[in-house]
Amino acid sequence: MQEKQHIAELIAKLLSGNILPDEKKTLIAWLSESAENKAYLEQLRNIWQVSNPAFLPEDIDVEKARLRLMRKIDGEFWNARPFIIWGQRIAAVLIIPLILLVAYQFYKGTHQDSETACQEILSPYGMHSKITLPDGSSVWLNSGSQLRFPVKFNGQKRKVALTGEAFFQVQSDKRHPFIVETKKIRVEATGTAFNVEAYSNDSITAVTLLEGIVDVITSDKKQEKLHPNQRVVFKASTPGYVLNNVNAKYWCLWKDGILAFRNEPLKDVFKRIGRTFNVDIVVKDTDVGQQLYRATFEEESLEEILRLLKLSAPIRYKRFGREQQEGNLFNKDRIEVYSAK
Repeated sequence: MQEKQHIAELIAKLLSGNILPDEKKTLIAWLSESAENKAYLEQLRNIWQVSNPAFLPEDIDVEKARLRLMRKIDGEFWNARPFIIWGQRIAAVLIIPLILLVAYQFYKGTHQDSETACQEILSPYGMHSKITLPDGSSVWLNSGSQLRFPVKFNGQKRKVALTGEAFFQVQSDKRHPFIVETKKIRVEATGTAFNVEAYSNDSITAVTLLEGIVDVITSDKKQEKLHPNQRVVFKASTPGYVLNNVNAKYWCLWKDGILAFRNEPLKDVFKRIGRTFNVDIVVKDTDVGQQLYRATFEEESLEEILRLLKLSAPIRYKRFGREQQEGNLFNKDRIEVYSAK
């Protein structure tokens, strides 16, 4: 764990321009140790650090920022080509406020002013990112999630668009409602804390309320008011929704690097583990996937979690390593889960 933290700190220093020559040599040596320690250096062209609060587009020369970053990477580093950002927990241990922007776009209206300019931030698979919005609200983006929001909230509403999962800590402002739009639902709040699950490739969309009150509005204008410790789930395969009383904190612990499962089907457990560790996990036995599971994982590695699952659930699994594809790309690790019988 200490080695991982050290590598994470070196990466943070590299991206912030504060890395020392000896530290850079250490990082380069680590890169050369194995193929798994490498990813695609080209990704760095779209990665730079940003600090809060949110910034205006006119303050940034994107091309100049890209060139400045590339100059920090010397010739020896460039020859390494593949480059990986270590581990799924880097965001939790970086010593500077760091958000990886792998997608950043400006949307301008006909007047080309800051009122219509937006930022789009993507949290890479295997990582979390924390964002402070222009109104001071905080958002934690889960692995593989994307958030679009204006550089400055204008008008009567504070509106953001989410694909994936995010935890929102909303600054109170009753005169300017806070709105989260997803493909299936819209969440309206004034000053609350809640979690939204809305991955485009998932079979469910869900909202879990930790504190305050929110209104959840569906695409067909149906509305449900949530109170603390309530969770509403919309399934793609069935009409309507299911409203349950839950302990909401367990659905929000992911932002602190904790995986908590409370009587969840194993297929959902493996889905969340796969996103957290950026691996594809496929449950091959339907009956196994429906079995309920209860556990909390905080500091365990993927290997340790799989070992504990094998001990506490009737499963066995087979792991397939990453394989090189065209263009020097590597696919994800793949794990297949079967019944132990």
